[in-house]
Amino acid sequence: MSWQASSAETQYGTRDRPLEGQRYETLRALANRLGETARGALEGAADDARRGASPSEEDRFLSLIRSFARGADDFHRMVDGYRTTPFDVPAGLHDLTTRARQVNDHIRAARALENTYDDWDAILDVLERTRLLLAGRDVAVPAAHVVAALSGSYLQEFRQLAHDLDVSATQAHVQAKRDVGEYRARGRQFLGELYYFQVQSRDLHTRADATKVNPQQIGPLVDRLLEEARQADRRMWDARVFTSVWDDSGRTITILRRMANLVRS
Repeated sequence: MSWQASSAETQYGTRDRPLEGQRYETLRALANRLGETARGALEGAADDARRGASPSEEDRFLSLIRSFARGADDFHRMVDGYRTTPFDVPAGLHDLTTRARQVNDHIRAARALENTYDDWDAILDVLERTRLLLAGRDVAVPAAHVVAALSGSYLQEFRQLAHDLDVSATQAHVQAKRDVGEYRARGRQFLGELYYFQVQSRDLHTRADATKVNPQQIGPLVDRLLEEARQADRRMWDARVFTSVWDDSGRTITILRRMANLVRS
């Protein structure tokens, strides 16, 4: 996005009034919060749709939300790189704000994806704070949207999934120990990774049973384990190592996906 003509009232983030100092740092923090909240809206929408929206509704609204979340991430990256590659920030903000209002209006008019309404309120709040910042006002970065601890059937399901994850990870490690001799080249390396994952899964299981399941605290751990499970699965497939645990690996990923959905709902 290149520099564009400034408006009648010059704003920060234009060619004539570049961002710097604390105002720029505040913009970075706001852009980061926008990206986080947009991703939360997308994840919540995907989970809400799976719970009952029709396929046509899912396709219609998820594509809009996915596009906005991608735009928010792009804006965040451009803001982070602003010092080396400046761009017309007000123009980018205007585009995102227009898109956010359209998506918000569409889903509310259809009474769809109610699970995301708070996220859209938070998104519009961040965008308005950013507009005020560029207009020269001093604004605060809003706190991250607080999600209540899991309770009732959601908590029961999360704890059962944590148990199932522990069992699956343990089974995979035990089976790999039996088969390690068949993979002399890289067997020990992958066995170590499976053991590490088993320990992390056991820790998650213990936390889920012993404490409140606070999505903002336990969510990042679930996300990290999910990404590590996906990477390990791909590496084992590529190396054709421990074929006997591939089913356990796939089951582990499925469990973690569901756990991730629960802490984002």
